[in-house]
Amino acid sequence: MTASNDMSEDWTTDVIRFLSQALPTCDHGDGWDHYFMTAYQIGCDALVALGQAKETDWGAVPSAHPRLPNILPRWDDICVAVLFMAGQNNLVEYRRSDVSAPSSTLGFTVRGAPPAPPNIAASHGLGPARAAPELLQTLVSLNLVANGQWTDVAETVLWRDEPKEWQMNITADPRFVEAVTYAFKTMPEGIRVEIVRLVSITEADLAEKKTQLLTGVENMRAEYGPQANIHTDVTPEGLRRSLEFSRRHDLDWLFFRRWRLPDGWLTSEGAKKTLNIFHDPLAIAMRRAVIARLFPGLSFMIDGPRQN
Repeated sequence: MTASNDMSEDWTTDVIRFLSQALPTCDHGDGWDHYFMTAYQIGCDALVALGQAKETDWGAVPSAHPRLPNILPRWDDICVAVLFMAGQNNLVEYRRSDVSAPSSTLGFTVRGAPPAPPNIAASHGLGPARAAPELLQTLVSLNLVANGQWTDVAETVLWRDEPKEWQMNITADPRFVEAVTYAFKTMPEGIRVEIVRLVSITEADLAEKKTQLLTGVENMRAEYGPQANIHTDVTPEGLRRSLEFSRRHDLDWLFFRRWRLPDGWLTSEGAKKTLNIFHDPLAIAMRRAVIARLFPGLSFMIDGPRQN
Protein backbone atom coordinates (compact mmCIF):
# COMPACT_ATOMS: atom_id res chain seq x y z
CA MET A 1 0.00 0.00 0.00
CA THR A 2 1.25 3.49 -0.77
CA ALA A 3 0.20 6.86 0.56
CA SER A 4 1.04 8.58 -2.71
CA ASN A 5 -2.55 7.88 -3.81
CA ASP A 6 -1.79 7.60 -7.52
CA MET A 7 -5.07 9.04 -8.73
CA SER A 8 -5.51 11.18 -11.81
CA GLU A 9 -3.51 14.37 -12.03
CA ASP A 10 -6.63 16.55 -11.95
CA TRP A 11 -5.72 17.77 -8.46
CA THR A 12 -2.60 19.53 -9.70
CA THR A 13 -4.52 22.43 -11.29
CA ASP A 14 -6.36 23.34 -8.10
CA VAL A 15 -3.28 22.83 -5.92
CA ILE A 16 -1.12 25.05 -8.12
CA ARG A 17 -3.80 27.74 -8.16
CA PHE A 18 -4.29 27.54 -4.39
CA LEU A 19 -0.59 27.70 -3.52
CA SER A 20 0.12 30.46 -6.04
CA GLN A 21 -2.62 32.63 -4.56
CA ALA A 22 -2.01 31.77 -0.90
CA LEU A 23 1.74 32.36 -0.86
CA PRO A 24 2.80 35.95 -0.11
CA THR A 25 4.11 37.72 -3.17
CA CYS A 26 7.54 39.26 -2.86
CA ASP A 27 7.99 43.02 -2.68
CA HIS A 28 11.05 43.17 -4.91
CA GLY A 29 9.84 41.55 -8.10
CA ASP A 30 7.95 38.61 -9.50
CA GLY A 31 7.57 35.56 -7.28
CA TRP A 32 6.77 34.46 -3.76
CA ASP A 33 8.59 35.24 -0.51
CA HIS A 34 8.58 32.53 2.17
CA TYR A 35 9.83 34.86 4.93
CA PHE A 36 11.49 31.75 6.41
CA MET A 37 8.13 30.58 7.76
CA THR A 38 7.51 26.84 7.69
CA ALA A 39 4.22 26.81 5.76
CA TYR A 40 5.49 29.26 3.15
CA GLN A 41 8.80 27.43 2.74
CA ILE A 42 6.96 24.16 2.13
CA GLY A 43 4.52 25.92 -0.20
CA CYS A 44 7.37 27.26 -2.33
CA ASP A 45 8.97 23.81 -2.29
CA ALA A 46 5.68 22.33 -3.57
CA LEU A 47 5.44 24.76 -6.49
CA VAL A 48 9.02 23.95 -7.44
CA ALA A 49 8.34 20.20 -7.21
CA LEU A 50 5.26 20.65 -9.41
CA GLY A 51 7.38 22.29 -12.11
CA GLN A 52 5.78 25.72 -11.72
CA ALA A 53 8.61 27.66 -10.06
CA LYS A 54 12.34 27.96 -9.56
CA GLU A 55 13.81 28.05 -6.06
CA THR A 56 15.51 31.21 -4.77
CA ASP A 57 17.23 32.06 -1.49
CA TRP A 58 14.12 33.91 -0.34
CA GLY A 59 11.34 31.82 -1.90
CA ALA A 60 10.50 31.04 -5.50
CA VAL A 61 9.91 32.69 -8.87
CA PRO A 62 7.54 31.47 -11.58
CA SER A 63 9.13 29.18 -14.14
CA ALA A 64 9.45 30.64 -17.62
CA HIS A 65 8.11 27.37 -19.00
CA PRO A 66 5.91 25.75 -16.33
CA ARG A 67 5.39 22.05 -16.87
CA LEU A 68 4.36 19.21 -14.61
CA PRO A 69 7.22 16.78 -14.01
CA ASN A 70 7.03 13.26 -15.40
CA ILE A 71 7.01 11.96 -11.82
CA LEU A 72 4.80 13.99 -9.49
CA PRO A 73 5.74 14.68 -5.86
CA ARG A 74 4.05 12.52 -3.26
CA TRP A 75 0.33 13.16 -3.00
CA ASP A 76 0.38 13.01 0.81
CA ASP A 77 3.19 15.58 1.01
CA ILE A 78 1.27 17.90 -1.31
CA CYS A 79 -1.77 17.49 0.95
CA VAL A 80 0.29 18.47 3.99
CA ALA A 81 1.68 21.51 2.14
CA VAL A 82 -1.89 22.65 1.42
CA LEU A 83 -3.03 22.07 5.01
CA PHE A 84 -0.03 23.90 6.48
CA MET A 85 -0.66 26.81 4.14
CA ALA A 86 -4.34 26.86 5.08
CA GLY A 87 -3.47 26.98 8.76
CA GLN A 88 -0.92 29.73 8.26
CA ASN A 89 -3.41 31.89 6.35
CA ASN A 90 -6.42 31.20 8.62
CA LEU A 91 -8.27 29.44 5.80
CA VAL A 92 -9.31 26.49 7.94
CA GLU A 93 -10.85 26.30 11.38
CA TYR A 94 -10.82 22.95 13.10
CA ARG A 95 -13.79 22.56 15.43
CA ARG A 96 -14.20 20.68 18.66
CA SER A 97 -16.53 17.68 18.78
CA ASP A 98 -19.43 19.94 19.77
CA VAL A 99 -18.65 21.95 16.56
CA SER A 100 -17.92 25.06 18.64
CA ALA A 101 -15.25 27.38 17.34
CA PRO A 102 -12.00 28.09 19.24
CA SER A 103 -11.28 31.57 20.54
CA SER A 104 -9.50 32.54 17.30
CA THR A 105 -11.75 32.63 14.26
CA LEU A 106 -11.27 32.52 10.53
CA GLY A 107 -10.41 35.69 8.70
CA PHE A 108 -13.70 35.57 6.82
CA THR A 109 -15.82 35.21 9.98
CA VAL A 110 -17.69 38.38 10.96
CA ARG A 111 -16.52 39.55 14.38
CA GLY A 112 -19.27 39.35 16.98
CA ALA A 113 -21.43 37.07 14.87
CA PRO A 114 -21.92 33.41 15.81
CA PRO A 115 -19.43 31.18 14.03
CA ALA A 116 -20.57 29.75 10.73
CA PRO A 117 -21.35 26.02 10.89
CA PRO A 118 -18.75 23.51 9.75
CA ASN A 119 -18.73 22.70 6.07
CA ILE A 120 -16.67 19.54 6.63
CA ALA A 121 -18.37 16.96 8.87
CA ALA A 122 -16.59 14.71 11.33
CA SER A 123 -15.81 11.26 9.93
CA HIS A 124 -13.15 8.54 9.88
CA GLY A 125 -11.69 9.58 13.21
CA LEU A 126 -11.43 13.25 12.25
CA GLY A 127 -13.37 16.14 13.75
CA PRO A 128 -15.48 18.80 12.06
CA ALA A 129 -13.96 21.82 10.35
CA ARG A 130 -14.82 24.90 8.35
CA ALA A 131 -12.75 25.68 5.28
CA ALA A 132 -12.66 28.80 3.13
CA PRO A 133 -14.19 28.20 -0.33
CA GLU A 134 -10.87 28.20 -2.20
CA LEU A 135 -9.44 25.67 0.26
CA LEU A 136 -12.52 23.45 0.21
CA GLN A 137 -12.32 23.14 -3.55
CA THR A 138 -8.68 22.07 -3.27
CA LEU A 139 -9.42 19.54 -0.52
CA VAL A 140 -12.11 17.98 -2.71
CA SER A 141 -9.70 17.81 -5.66
CA LEU A 142 -7.16 16.07 -3.43
CA ASN A 143 -9.82 13.56 -2.31
CA LEU A 144 -9.44 14.65 1.30
CA VAL A 145 -13.10 15.75 1.39
CA ALA A 146 -16.08 14.19 -0.39
CA ASN A 147 -19.83 14.63 0.13
CA GLY A 148 -19.20 17.26 2.79
CA GLN A 149 -17.04 15.10 5.06
CA TRP A 150 -13.48 13.87 5.45
CA THR A 151 -12.60 10.81 3.39
CA ASP A 152 -10.95 7.70 4.76
CA VAL A 153 -7.60 8.58 3.13
CA ALA A 154 -7.66 11.97 4.87
CA GLU A 155 -7.28 10.50 8.34
CA THR A 156 -3.57 9.66 8.36
CA VAL A 157 -2.80 12.80 6.32
CA LEU A 158 -4.34 14.88 9.14
CA TRP A 159 -2.16 12.98 11.60
CA ARG A 160 0.66 15.06 10.11
CA ASP A 161 -1.14 18.31 11.02
CA GLU A 162 -2.63 17.07 14.31
CA PRO A 163 -5.19 19.81 15.02
CA LYS A 164 -5.15 20.47 18.75
CA GLU A 165 -8.93 20.97 18.80
CA TRP A 166 -9.44 17.27 18.03
CA GLN A 167 -7.19 16.05 20.87
CA MET A 168 -5.81 13.26 18.71
CA ASN A 169 -3.91 10.40 20.36
CA ILE A 170 -1.98 9.15 17.36
CA THR A 171 0.59 7.04 19.18
CA ALA A 172 -2.14 4.89 20.75
CA ASP A 173 -3.66 4.00 17.38
CA PRO A 174 -3.00 0.36 16.36
CA ARG A 175 -1.86 1.53 12.92
CA PHE A 176 0.83 3.69 14.46
CA VAL A 177 1.92 0.89 16.80
CA GLU A 178 2.10 -1.49 13.84
CA ALA A 179 4.09 1.08 11.86
CA VAL A 180 6.63 1.35 14.69
CA THR A 181 7.18 -2.41 14.63
CA TYR A 182 7.44 -2.39 10.84
CA ALA A 183 9.97 0.49 10.88
CA PHE A 184 12.01 -1.31 13.53
CA LYS A 185 12.06 -4.66 11.69
CA THR A 186 12.64 -3.32 8.17
CA MET A 187 15.17 -0.58 8.90
CA PRO A 188 17.75 -0.41 6.09
CA GLU A 189 21.32 -0.90 7.20
CA GLY A 190 22.33 2.57 6.00
CA ILE A 191 19.58 4.16 8.10
CA ARG A 192 20.59 2.11 11.14
CA VAL A 193 24.23 3.14 10.77
CA GLU A 194 23.23 6.81 10.54
CA ILE A 195 21.00 6.56 13.61
CA VAL A 196 23.78 4.90 15.62
CA ARG A 197 26.15 7.68 14.58
CA LEU A 198 23.71 10.40 15.61
CA VAL A 199 22.92 8.98 19.04
CA SER A 200 26.59 8.30 19.87
CA ILE A 201 28.24 11.37 21.39
CA THR A 202 31.96 10.87 21.96
CA GLU A 203 34.60 12.98 23.66
CA ALA A 204 35.95 13.80 20.20
CA ASP A 205 32.47 15.07 19.19
CA LEU A 206 32.36 17.30 22.26
CA ALA A 207 35.85 18.65 21.56
CA GLU A 208 34.89 19.41 17.96
CA LYS A 209 31.73 21.17 19.14
CA LYS A 210 33.78 23.29 21.54
CA THR A 211 36.13 24.30 18.74
CA GLN A 212 33.17 25.25 16.51
CA LEU A 213 31.58 27.39 19.23
CA LEU A 214 34.81 29.18 20.14
CA THR A 215 35.60 29.81 16.47
CA GLY A 216 32.13 31.29 16.09
CA VAL A 217 32.74 33.60 19.05
CA GLU A 218 36.06 34.75 17.58
CA ASN A 219 34.43 35.48 14.25
CA MET A 220 31.65 37.48 15.87
CA ARG A 221 34.10 39.50 17.97
CA ALA A 222 36.10 40.23 14.83
CA GLU A 223 32.91 41.52 13.20
CA TYR A 224 31.31 43.36 16.14
CA GLY A 225 34.34 44.28 18.23
CA PRO A 226 36.16 42.73 21.18
CA GLN A 227 33.72 44.23 23.71
CA ALA A 228 30.65 42.66 22.11
CA ASN A 229 28.50 40.81 24.65
CA ILE A 230 28.62 37.29 23.21
CA HIS A 231 27.77 34.35 25.44
CA THR A 232 28.25 30.69 24.68
CA ASP A 233 28.31 27.78 27.12
CA VAL A 234 31.41 25.66 26.59
CA THR A 235 31.18 23.80 29.88
CA PRO A 236 31.02 20.00 29.47
CA GLU A 237 27.31 20.10 30.36
CA GLY A 238 26.60 22.97 27.98
CA LEU A 239 28.47 21.32 25.12
CA ARG A 240 26.57 18.06 25.60
CA ARG A 241 23.20 19.85 25.69
CA SER A 242 24.07 21.72 22.52
CA LEU A 243 25.17 18.55 20.73
CA GLU A 244 22.15 16.58 21.93
CA PHE A 245 19.87 19.29 20.55
CA SER A 246 21.53 19.29 17.13
CA ARG A 247 21.57 15.50 16.95
CA ARG A 248 17.83 15.29 17.76
CA HIS A 249 17.27 17.82 14.97
CA ASP A 250 19.30 15.65 12.58
CA LEU A 251 17.35 12.56 13.65
CA ASP A 252 14.08 14.33 12.94
CA TRP A 253 15.31 15.26 9.47
CA LEU A 254 16.23 11.64 8.81
CA PHE A 255 12.59 10.71 9.41
CA PHE A 256 11.27 13.78 7.56
CA ARG A 257 13.18 12.68 4.45
CA ARG A 258 13.15 8.89 4.56
CA TRP A 259 10.01 7.68 6.36
CA ARG A 260 6.32 7.89 5.49
CA LEU A 261 3.17 6.18 6.75
CA PRO A 262 2.13 3.63 5.57
CA ASP A 263 5.09 2.98 3.25
CA GLY A 264 7.72 2.82 5.98
CA TRP A 265 11.31 3.48 4.98
CA LEU A 266 11.68 5.02 1.55
CA THR A 267 14.30 4.02 -0.97
CA SER A 268 16.67 6.69 -2.23
CA GLU A 269 14.53 6.93 -5.37
CA GLY A 270 11.32 7.13 -3.34
CA ALA A 271 12.78 9.90 -1.20
CA LYS A 272 13.25 12.04 -4.31
CA LYS A 273 9.46 12.40 -4.55
CA THR A 274 9.12 13.86 -1.07
CA LEU A 275 8.79 17.49 -0.05
CA ASN A 276 10.79 18.90 2.85
CA ILE A 277 7.96 18.60 5.36
CA PHE A 278 9.60 19.67 8.58
CA HIS A 279 7.81 20.14 11.92
CA ASP A 280 5.86 16.99 10.98
CA PRO A 281 4.36 15.73 14.28
CA LEU A 282 3.80 12.23 12.92
CA ALA A 283 7.42 11.82 11.81
CA ILE A 284 8.64 13.18 15.16
CA ALA A 285 6.39 10.75 17.03
CA MET A 286 7.79 7.89 14.95
CA ARG A 287 11.35 9.06 15.63
CA ARG A 288 10.68 8.97 19.36
CA ALA A 289 9.07 5.53 19.19
CA VAL A 290 11.77 3.95 17.02
CA ILE A 291 14.64 5.37 19.06
CA ALA A 292 12.91 4.13 22.23
CA ARG A 293 12.88 0.63 20.72
CA LEU A 294 16.50 0.81 19.59
CA PHE A 295 18.00 2.65 22.57
CA PRO A 296 15.57 2.58 25.53
CA GLY A 297 18.11 4.17 27.87
CA LEU A 298 18.73 7.30 25.76
CA SER A 299 15.88 9.39 27.13
CA PHE A 300 17.44 12.66 25.89
CA MET A 301 17.17 11.38 22.30
CA ILE A 302 13.58 10.27 22.81
CA ASP A 303 11.92 12.93 24.91
CA GLY A 304 14.05 16.01 24.48
CA PRO A 305 16.36 17.95 26.84
CA ARG A 306 17.09 16.46 30.22
CA GLN A 307 15.79 18.30 33.26
CA ASN A 308 18.50 19.32 35.75
